[in-house]
This record gives sequence, C-alpha cells and structure tokens, in this order.
Amino acid sequence: SAVDHNGTMAARRSALSSATEISSSEPLKELFEVCRNGDLCRVKKLVNTQNVNARDTAGRKSSPLHFAAGYGRREVVEHLLSLGAVVGARDDGGLIPLHNACSFGHAEVVSILLKDGADPNARDNWNYTPLHEAASKSKFDVCIVLLQHGADPSIRNTDGKTPLDLADTYARSVLTGQYKKEEVLEAARAGQEDRLLALLTPLNVNCHASDGRKST
Repeated sequence: SAVDHNGTMAARRSALSSATEISSSEPLKELFEVCRNGDLCRVKKLVNTQNVNARDTAGRKSSPLHFAAGYGRREVVEHLLSLGAVVGARDDGGLIPLHNACSFGHAEVVSILLKDGADPNARDNWNYTPLHEAASKSKFDVCIVLLQHGADPSIRNTDGKTPLDLADTYARSVLTGQYKKEEVLEAARAGQEDRLLALLTPLNVNCHASDGRKST
C-alpha cells in the first residue's frame, strides 16, 4: 500500500542518512571523521590493518569504508582497500559501502569498489540494490557503471519495485538501453548537464537492451 511504501522509504532514507553521520566515541570518532572528510594524510596516520574495519558502534555500525564511499573520497577508499577494508561490510541497515557511493552519485568510487569485488546486486534490509539507489536518484553515470558490472535491473525491493520503477525519464533511458553510452559518460564526466539530458531523452523508436531483449 501507499502507506507501507512511504513508511519503508522513510525508514530507509533515515538509515542511509545516518550511515554517513558519526556518533562514535573517541578515539574512533576521529578515525571515521578523517575518512569522511577525505584527509588522506590523517587517514594514513590513524588507520591501520587492525582498525580498518572498525565500526561506528554508537551509530549504525558503519565502517570507515562506508564513510569514505558515501562522501566520494576516492584516494581514501583506495587506501582503505589496500589495508584490507571489507568491501562487502554491512551496517545495521544492511547497506554495503557501494550503496552509499551509488546513492550520492560517486561513479569513480563505485568503479573502484566494483573492481575490488563489491556485489552490484547486494540487497539491504529493504532489498534495495545499489542500482535502486542510483536509479531513484537519477545518477545516470552510476547506473551505467553498475550495468556494465552485471547489476540486475529486474530485482524487486520489499515494496515490489524494480530500479526501473523508481527511475525518472532520464534514468529510465539508461536502464532500457536507449542512450549513447560513451557520449553519456563523457558528458557526465565533463559536467555538461544540458548535453547529458539531451542524450538521455528517450528515443521514439524500439530499441534492444544489451542482452537482446526489447526495451520498449
């Protein structure tokens, strides 16, 4: 029902938001803060192989990688992974760092996490996948990266919604294959919003997705 859907969405958004907030006590609080703020020099001083997978126990049990990924701190993410950060670590909401990076549109970090073995179809406690996150927030370039790494657009969340159900017109173009991939990625990287939207305007012809299925 609409009530159930709204309730689920509210709970989930609250979980995702708090996953990027710090409420742990010292000295771990500083560790999480430098990962969130992207202070690589401080990260190198504070984070080691023993505490790289520490949890924000006063919050939602987020890891340093959750914070760095959610704020798009590419260099910090790479350093944490080099120290043995668990790429599939789940917080209290069942979110892995990839969910955070996708929700906030950090395509470069998304690519790094996926190449390190993050599951593109990981489901949180509400059965949201990273693709649900990217599609619902219109993160076009993130959607493309996820699809290139095997994200399944047909997975349904607890409300029975697929990423396509949550997508707006432009994100839908990406999910149905109705776009020029390389041009979209180039426009996204260059921050050319007008060109990006023009490229993602749905085509008035039948197209086929990359797996050969009709997409219209």
